[in-house]
Amino acid sequence: MEEPKETNKLLKQMLKLLAENEARISTNELTSESNKLLNKAEKEAEEATNKIQSTFDRIHDKMFTFNNMLIAAFLGLSKFPSDEPIFSLWAAILPIINLIYLMLLEKWQMEIYRHAAKRMDWNFTTDVEKYEIMINKQNLRSLLSIITTFGLFLFLVVKILSY
Repeated sequence: MEEPKETNKLLKQMLKLLAENEARISTNELTSESNKLLNKAEKEAEEATNKIQSTFDRIHDKMFTFNNMLIAAFLGLSKFPSDEPIFSLWAAILPIINLIYLMLLEKWQMEIYRHAAKRMDWNFTTDVEKYEIMINKQNLRSLLSIITTFGLFLFLVVKILSY
């Protein structure tokens, strides 16, 4: 009679151990799934950040090119027509000042890249907030560069049309 009780007791212990093992396996699977989802979200966030930064780079490149055309136009129109030029030569300083601002904009963009490159060493309570502030400031600076460059273009058009 002792044997069936002992066997039942051993079977109950085995069932308990199997249930614990099954729970552990289930937990490991859930953890693995959640880690995969987190890794995917982090990868997508990294890709989005890279796309944003490359978009800024392309916008800044176009602004540089357009501003260089404005410098050429301002310099050319300060000599044309030769008897009474449309602009004084000093007016060409405006797109040159804008060019200096665009170069500063590139420097600030490089600071953001440097900060982002050190992401593995970040103190997440301060550096993440600092990064967000840097990005927000850069957005405003880029907007200002677009506005000033467009303003110089409008100034050029108005001067030519009112000549």
